[in-house]
Amino acid sequence: MKVVDCIAISPACRRLRGLTLVELQVALVIGAVLVAGLVTLYLKARDTGSALDARARLQETARYAMAILEADVRLAGYWGLTNRADAVSADASLTFPDKCGGTPWVADAGRFLDGANDGYLALPRCTALGGGPRAGADVLIVRRASAQRISPQSATVAASRRDRVLIVTDHLAGEIFVPAAIGNVIPAGFATQDIPGQPPLADTRELIVNAYYVSSNSSVATGYPALRRKTLTTGPDIADEEVIAGVEDLQFQVGVDLDGDSSADALANPGSVPPGGVPVSVRIWLRVRSQERDPAYTDRQTWSYAGRTVPATGDAYRRVLISRTLQLRNSHS
Repeated sequence: MKVVDCIAISPACRRLRGLTLVELQVALVIGAVLVAGLVTLYLKARDTGSALDARARLQETARYAMAILEADVRLAGYWGLTNRADAVSADASLTFPDKCGGTPWVADAGRFLDGANDGYLALPRCTALGGGPRAGADVLIVRRASAQRISPQSATVAASRRDRVLIVTDHLAGEIFVPAAIGNVIPAGFATQDIPGQPPLADTRELIVNAYYVSSNSSVATGYPALRRKTLTTGPDIADEEVIAGVEDLQFQVGVDLDGDSSADALANPGSVPPGGVPVSVRIWLRVRSQERDPAYTDRQTWSYAGRTVPATGDAYRRVLISRTLQLRNSHS
């Protein structure tokens, strides 16, 4: 039997002929639509995942930077056995390298929470590293004693600490000194040993001074900013170190007690604490930027914080802003 005859005579035979051209084209179109939909869904899921990953990294960077600042700032104004900044003075022998203002940079206990609004460490031999400071960011300076006591109290300072700036306190006063400048002993007038079973009569600790700022570049890449700090170190001297890359702005305001009740009565910008006012809290803002551009994203966010407005950049970098208000643990009016 001829094929033509089979098709004409038998319905079962007719089913063997396959798809027509029109049916094949319809199937291809449907398949293409399904594949395109799946590809689009995959791309959107990938973009969403990338955006979530980028935001998570930004949040992680911001939380880490804030944790470093919080641990330091909360102890601003802590001196040891005395809580009175006006009772802390510098030993007459104290000398310090002519950097960042010299001796006052370490000895100005009254300005235990200090800084500059939209300014930088412009004093001689205090140049910001990392490509210089980032325009508009604040400098936050913290002065305090270490949380770890040098124990037991001793008249002679251990060799490992003789070229550091230390502070010794009792319940009435405190003195900032460098052991090597006074014969490797603590200043006269402070107890030289602990009495077993009794609270300490004197307390010696390392002095801590940190000046946080934002640099234009980082160790990650040129043009990618970082949170940095100048810090008191052995010598005595000032070192400059990167805290974490990605922070593009640091702003803060100080809560000031004006009536002696240890509560904030006013907010002051850095460097503008009114005479007689005592810092009792600080509000910090950190803005963090992604390292890589996201072609699928355009920054249209306008930021309003710390009494300023930052317009949208229109670039392809993602950003996140976090803030926190910190109560100073050792704030006393």
